[in-house]
Amino acid sequence: MGYFLDGMPSGAIKYNGKSEYYMIRYAFESLNESEFEALTVDICQYLFGAGVHTFAVGRDGGRDSYFDGTAENYPSTASPWKGRIIIQAKHTSDIGASCSDNNFSVNKTSVLKHEISRIKTIMQSEHLDGYLVVTNRKLTGGAHIKIKTLISAELNLSQVDIVGIEDLSRYVDIIPGLIKKFRLTRFAVPDVFYEEDIRDVIVMFKSKTDWINIPPIQEEENLDYTDKEKKNLLNNVDESYFDEIKEHSLKHFAGITKFLQDPINSQYLENYLNTAADLRSYVVANQGTCSFVDILETIIKNIMGESGTDIFRARALVRVFVHYMYWNCDLGRKE
Repeated sequence: MGYFLDGMPSGAIKYNGKSEYYMIRYAFESLNESEFEALTVDICQYLFGAGVHTFAVGRDGGRDSYFDGTAENYPSTASPWKGRIIIQAKHTSDIGASCSDNNFSVNKTSVLKHEISRIKTIMQSEHLDGYLVVTNRKLTGGAHIKIKTLISAELNLSQVDIVGIEDLSRYVDIIPGLIKKFRLTRFAVPDVFYEEDIRDVIVMFKSKTDWINIPPIQEEENLDYTDKEKKNLLNNVDESYFDEIKEHSLKHFAGITKFLQDPINSQYLENYLNTAADLRSYVVANQGTCSFVDILETIIKNIMGESGTDIFRARALVRVFVHYMYWNCDLGRKE
């Protein structure tokens, strides 16, 4: 385990002055394309050597990096790759994306099929010895073998590989400086955050309430926002974000409170409280490195999960529940 942050092991965060150890995963989907490419170059320079070039647009319009020489330790120091290697970074903002998705590796119009065709064209005019794809998609063992076999057969190359989010996270943990350079703790979510707890609460609330037809808060109700505005200042929540909470989420808060306080829903209340406790540590750990609103949005994105699921279909309520946690002082500084 490497020591990168304030002398603490990777995966450690400080809470109430103490070091508590959580295994964390990095929300690479929150990086932009340029940041992900730069991260890929740094990782590949560690694996191959300083000769890895930054990403640039080629004559065909594609963005590639490349390396010429003998790799320092990829895939191992005993059997390193040699020659001219093309490196590609394939970033996605979809938190549930997988290398097995049809649009990435299976369909004739998939990302990989398109890139294989493009690499074949490049090989008509220049010699290549290897091809590496780095992505923040999930990559199972079976899919890894299948994709490597496909690329190797199509390009007639033995030095081919794909790095998925699992190995990407491992490299971030073992390569000094990456966490700080790319401010990856902005997006780090502790594995102790068990998303299913709050997902169950939200899905059950959706099934038991007529939440869509709740009327908006009326101006004549004259709600006092003084305490909330003080909390906004403490947490650097800007007026536009607070207005979004008031306009779109506030009208549901009374219903959420009623739902959680109903004795028949005691298990869902426990799930809610467990999630809030997990997330408080996460918020405290990250408030010094990014804005509180960014933290809330990262939490929302992680709860939403993969498309096609019950929770994804209730994603409007995900935002409402996280806003409720903030409004209810379960998240964020309050004094």
